[in-house]
Amino acid sequence: MLFVQADPIRCPARAQDLMLRQRVPGYVAGELEEKFPDLDAEEGYLFAYGFMTPEVWRNLRLRPHRKLKKLERDVLDAVADLGEAHPRGLDDRFGRKSVKNYWGGKSQQTKRILEHLHHHGHLRVVRREKGIRVYQVPEDRGDHPADPAERYRRLALTTAAVFGAATRSMLVSELRSHNHLVPSRRDRLAAVESLVEDGRLNEVDVAGVTYLWSREDWLSDEVIERVRILAPFDPLVRDRARFQQLWRWDYRFEAYVPAAKRIRGYYAMPVLWRDQILGWANANVSDDRLNVQFGFADKRPRQKAFRLQAEAEVEAMTRFLHLNSGAWEIDW
Repeated sequence: MLFVQADPIRCPARAQDLMLRQRVPGYVAGELEEKFPDLDAEEGYLFAYGFMTPEVWRNLRLRPHRKLKKLERDVLDAVADLGEAHPRGLDDRFGRKSVKNYWGGKSQQTKRILEHLHHHGHLRVVRREKGIRVYQVPEDRGDHPADPAERYRRLALTTAAVFGAATRSMLVSELRSHNHLVPSRRDRLAAVESLVEDGRLNEVDVAGVTYLWSREDWLSDEVIERVRILAPFDPLVRDRARFQQLWRWDYRFEAYVPAAKRIRGYYAMPVLWRDQILGWANANVSDDRLNVQFGFADKRPRQKAFRLQAEAEVEAMTRFLHLNSGAWEIDW
């Protein structure tokens, strides 16, 4: 995979694990974090924060930034001296002063500086310890991989490969954090259009909507007789307009919606049956048992095949979560 989105919520597992479960045979929860130091992989922000190949990381890093402040330079030099740095490992040198974070809460100042330096390409994540990033200075401290317009085109291709069919406006919107590469929206659309003109992206019309896709990444037309419980951020469901067009109902992520206003549940996960997303599932682990509650946008499929495949998917999720086989129950 070129990129997989990350999210810290674990319900019943983190988003990156839930997505990799559907794409990597035998994958189990936590395996990405455990094996990350030995993988040829990086962390960074594409259209969301996540894990990616080094090639993608090189194309998105090194964002425009003011001259580093003295404390930022000192933190960067400290990481270089240490070789690797956990945020807590800098407390003795820089103290534990708190500052306001992105969400309005408080974080340690050095932790925020590390995140900032990483976001702008001065640091990379070498591994995680219990979910906390450990940083190091990249071997190359600032080489630009290509001219900005070509970097933007490469990121557009990557995003199209992750999402599958996407509209021009969707691609440009999802890459808005990289607008610094091509400041004019007209030029950004032209960059995407150039990918169509040279055959790197192809057009397909679906009920009057023109989507772009990469023929090389297109999968077989075979419809598999299988139920899949997807992550809320799965590329198949992230584009809500495409979701509504294809499956004729609205899905939204409700973890940050007040409990009284939730319709489907805190971490309702879309359920794919054959080639239709027909509902959602809420899952939680209690007393070492996985409990899954299904909901449906319309009527629940009555075929025996659906029930058997849904049970097989819940059993597969049970093993993925390191629980004993058969330690599950379903509420229809």
